[in-house]
Amino acid sequence: MKIIRLIFLLMLYCFSANRVCAGVADFASFFEIDIEKDKLPQMADLYDVLKKYAVYDKKYESFFDLLGDFDEEFKTTIASYGMQEKRLKGESEDQYIEFLNHMPKKYYQYIGPQLFEVPNMSEKILNLPGIKETKNKFPTRIAEAVKDIENIEHVSTYLYALLMPEAWGEYDEEIEYPQITPYYPKLIYNENLGTILQKLVRPEKFQPGYKADTKKTKSDLRTLHPTKDSLLTSADIKAFLATLDEVDAWANKDENVNMFSKVTILWNLYGREDAIGKYVPAGYMDLIHPCARFVQKSKILGKDKELGAIVAKKGFSIEEWGYTCDKTIKAHRVTNVTSYMVRMIREFQQGVYDGEIKSLSNYTQNVRFSLMQGIIQAHKVPMNDVLEYRKNRREFVEKLKKFKYSFFNHRIYSF
Repeated sequence: MKIIRLIFLLMLYCFSANRVCAGVADFASFFEIDIEKDKLPQMADLYDVLKKYAVYDKKYESFFDLLGDFDEEFKTTIASYGMQEKRLKGESEDQYIEFLNHMPKKYYQYIGPQLFEVPNMSEKILNLPGIKETKNKFPTRIAEAVKDIENIEHVSTYLYALLMPEAWGEYDEEIEYPQITPYYPKLIYNENLGTILQKLVRPEKFQPGYKADTKKTKSDLRTLHPTKDSLLTSADIKAFLATLDEVDAWANKDENVNMFSKVTILWNLYGREDAIGKYVPAGYMDLIHPCARFVQKSKILGKDKELGAIVAKKGFSIEEWGYTCDKTIKAHRVTNVTSYMVRMIREFQQGVYDGEIKSLSNYTQNVRFSLMQGIIQAHKVPMNDVLEYRKNRREFVEKLKKFKYSFFNHRIYSF
């Protein structure tokens, strides 16, 4: 779980256009999924977007291709580039510069040398003060844990980051933290406490010869036509868990693995064309709503009838199954949420970090807002669903372990 948190922190820090959002709340509607009403792209639409990212055609493969007639249009274009004095900015140049500007210069020695080995790296970046001096230089600030390794100076520049003391829990500076003053909440005596407790826990439950009430409750009944806003029951979760083996086996057929992987990549590119989606990291929606997105991909591929035939055995339509699956996963996340994550979510909702984010570029602000909203949405679930999930927690965790924490090739994270 530390790795997952580290990835999120790096994404929040590193991702860096042209639109300013008011805050985290602006991305809430983007993360909402309605399986029945959402307008899905066709495969033809996804392939059309792919053309924009096609590799440049240089018009030849070898010297012998240049012996015949040459493309005059290409010749004119390339000649005009050669006569221009204007420098062409790289696609990620602004993001690199912003990242470096927010990094303490003492860390340049760990990333500078490898920048000089990146093909076509911008000269503007390589000539930045502090970066220019690191060319072909070995870091001087090395962790005690690795400094005695023989021939350490020959390690790849891409591993220089592992040489810093911080990577090994070593720090060369004393950090003074404020002292926390103990706080003791004021306790107010409630004369009705005994009555309240008797309503929650009936005394007769602890009398000799007590027999539990065995009649059916709402928790034991299936929800008729579940929607994205309906509440879960224990019976819903049991029915969903009973479908997992067959759905996972179907998703892992060679043909389906290939097709779902292809539509995932193409849909990520397609999402970059959206006014808000271009700020959302690739694959983030699949992380937040793995089941609903899986159902939508099956519709794009025309495989929804195959999936529907499997889940129908337990009385689900594919839409109902997708909602039930995602609600169960969200309840699982909330059940395992840490106090650190709860505090982070509360701070995101209250805009605690908005002031710091405003100092970044517009693009970076929006990416951070999208990441924050995604974390909020990943844990957005009614308390009823959490309580119903806890009745089936052991069975769910066993399924997670069985499938190595991946349902139908979607990783299931607890954040």
